[in-house]
Amino acid sequence: MAQAATAPLDRAKELAGGAATVAIVAAVLIVIGAVAGEIDPIIGVFRNREATPDMQGVANVVTAVGVFWLMALPSFLLAGALIDLSKVLDEYGKGQFFTLKASAHVRKAGEGAIWALVFKIVASPTIVSWITHEGRGFIWHMEPFDLGLVAFAAFVMVLGRVLEAAAKIKQENDEIV
Repeated sequence: MAQAATAPLDRAKELAGGAATVAIVAAVLIVIGAVAGEIDPIIGVFRNREATPDMQGVANVVTAVGVFWLMALPSFLLAGALIDLSKVLDEYGKGQFFTLKASAHVRKAGEGAIWALVFKIVASPTIVSWITHEGRGFIWHMEPFDLGLVAFAAFVMVLGRVLEAAAKIKQENDEIV
């Protein structure tokens, strides 16, 4: 009977351990994809011979590098959120489900995903527009799918806070016993 009861828990630990590895691989692929997808402004400056040895050439290179970082930043932030989730899954793989460490990483993953979306939707397009002198106002690039992701990330963050509170209560109860 005891073995039948622990079988699902053992399977959950195995799945969590494997998922932690997949989360790291996904984070690396996101970073590689972001670099490959957003490197065009930098390449364009050199291809179009806009990188000249005068101040304008330096400004062109700095602008291109700035645009690259601003456009790639949401992907980098999302990769960081996946790394936080991999830490949660790693803890779960060790059978440590209700710990402050795992709960804090759930919260951090949600926060990281929200920051990634804030940069994707508002910050990156707006700052790039300011840098390239295409506009001066705030620019929003939000689709219904993005709104769903914001809600999902917010719920993950709230879930992390709930799990942190539960882990603190568990820790206090363990100290009493």
